[in-house]
Amino acid sequence: MNTKGELSLDVVIGLSIFMIAFIFVAQYIPSIFVVENEELSLYPLAYRTSAILAEDSGFWNNGSANGTDWENHLNVDLRIGLSGGGANVLSVEKIAAFNDFYNNYGYESVRRALGLETPTRQYDYNISLQLFASNSGQVNYARNQSGPLLLVGNPVPDIGKVARYERIVAYDNLTAIASISSNIGTPSTTVNTFNVTPPIGAFIIVVEDRNTNQTASEPWMNVKVNGNLVINVSGNATITTFDITDYVNGYSETVYVWIQSHNIQGYVVVTDGGEYVGGRLGAKLVVILW
Repeated sequence: MNTKGELSLDVVIGLSIFMIAFIFVAQYIPSIFVVENEELSLYPLAYRTSAILAEDSGFWNNGSANGTDWENHLNVDLRIGLSGGGANVLSVEKIAAFNDFYNNYGYESVRRALGLETPTRQYDYNISLQLFASNSGQVNYARNQSGPLLLVGNPVPDIGKVARYERIVAYDNLTAIASISSNIGTPSTTVNTFNVTPPIGAFIIVVEDRNTNQTASEPWMNVKVNGNLVINVSGNATITTFDITDYVNGYSETVYVWIQSHNIQGYVVVTDGGEYVGGRLGAKLVVILW
């Protein structure tokens, strides 16, 4: 019998297994790299989005006119930016307009205004302002009187590829986000009182100057929290900013704050919109994409 040119059964089986394995690997490896590339592209996009929001004032264009006050032109083509006083200093007015734009024009309009869509993909987003101690396990939003100061987008999924970028920001207007904002001070001696329920983001007493009556006696101020004296200053030491947040948050029930002042001009801010650090009221701008 002539067996010349024939393959043994073992060779045929081995070759078949090899070809099946080769085809499987050839099809599987490209999909691995595609997934990795898609995942990695989220992070620079999240960074870019946070940079635009925190560093750019935004832009609007209706074909014949344009400007950076997009918050006054929500019905035209626009780019959303929140900067109101330099990089990482957010305009409280623009923050409110961002919420309004999302509520009135919808999810898709915000996605286009932030550049979160390409010819091949649309990115989902969740953008908010949070207090410094907030994290993905326990979210603590910066708040105004009615709810989160900024919260737009879909809920963050529990599974899947998600990119998160945080940026420390400050506000351009303390009093605009206050739950209590009160002027203090006259040439005479005055008393201001406040009832506050802790915990709060910040309780700040800002003394800008002596009162306009410069001939009055030296300025001074005393502050008590639930009857305990926490501030007692006079003269030039009075003209500064006092943060009594920790004193207030040291209690678990409603706190009575008593401020007695003489010959000063200033104001009090009580807010959950941020925390007072380094002479500024700030929070975290959190951008999450998937």
